Amino acid sequence: MSRTGVLPKQMLRELCQTGYIEGIDEKYLNPASIDLPLSDEAYRLESIFLPFSTETVRSILPLVGATKHNFENPLEVGVPYLLRIAGTWNLPSVVYGYANPKSSTGRLGFFCRLVADKVPMYEALVGPGWKGEMWILARPDYFPVKVAPGLAVSQMRLFDGKSFLDDLHTELAIRQTGLLYDKNRMKLLYRETHRHADAFLLTLHVGEDTGWECNEPSKILDMSQKDFYDPEDFFEPIQVKNEKLILRKGRFYILTTNERVMVPPDLSAELRAIEPRLGEFRSHAAGYIDPGWGYGKSGEARGRPITLEVIPHENMLVRDGQTIARIRYEQMKEVPETLYDTAKSNYTDQQAARLSKHFTSTED
Repeated sequence: MSRTGVLPKQMLRELCQTGYIEGIDEKYLNPASIDLPLSDEAYRLESIFLPFSTETVRSILPLVGATKHNFENPLEVGVPYLLRIAGTWNLPSVVYGYANPKSSTGRLGFFCRLVADKVPMYEALVGPGWKGEMWILARPDYFPVKVAPGLAVSQMRLFDGKSFLDDLHTELAIRQTGLLYDKNRMKLLYRETHRHADAFLLTLHVGEDTGWECNEPSKILDMSQKDFYDPEDFFEPIQVKNEKLILRKGRFYILTTNERVMVPPDLSAELRAIEPRLGEFRSHAAGYIDPGWGYGKSGEARGRPITLEVIPHENMLVRDGQTIARIRYEQMKEVPETLYDTAKSNYTDQQAARLSKHFTSTED
């Protein structure tokens, strides 16, 4: 019996070939998501916004003081912008979507949220049969950045029905392939994991190679450049004393989990917002994890740590093993034709807190 879930690459391609999605090249298709390339239309805004269910995004431009933005100029720190997504989108009646910033976007502290015609929520395409224009609300929060048409700062997952992994299928997945591993690459059994509602709790690594703190430079980062910038022009390595770390309110940190996360081929995963009862902070800015992450060719990789983008809402003492994030697994409708670890990727060798692909590598 066919199951519902996240649409894999081969089905995303089929939507493009049959005209439901037009103007999106093959290079933007991932194992279980579509990168959303920017068009050549952008605006500087007075504020961010959400449309009502009867409004197009374009109709709101006069209300937020939109003025044309020239892509030759960087996006200024603290200023909101609206960037239109390329392509024509007219989804099948049973398909809906959710977006996430790309990992390399989140690791820059680059606020990025998708808005769509007649959808009164961020990061969503809901129908039935959604069609219209998609836009990115963007705001650099720590240093100016340059973007360009064709660059993707966000990605979209498409679904044909609910896909969250229930407790029974979660326990079966752990038995069959494993989902979480400890620092020594030992599989964590179901009874050894910590659950919160439909998600696993992940813990913070504090110690050697803890991570990075953004030093809020005035330098401009061009997002079209890869393996180009010196990390210490934008970030400082975190020095831990007495096995404790105080995160400062409003600062931006690149940290990592203790747990090694595996996403088997028939699943995908998403980091979820942390509950306020667990702390007043944001633990990630991107959050989507493709099938095959930390899997290798046949499960031998035994997981990989997850890089976190942390913004505290108050000064906060953190220690090794403290709860820092939640991860929820979802079923794929089919196993993708390509998996994360076998496709060309920027983070397949990630073993510690890793800066974005724009920086020269700091790991051995």
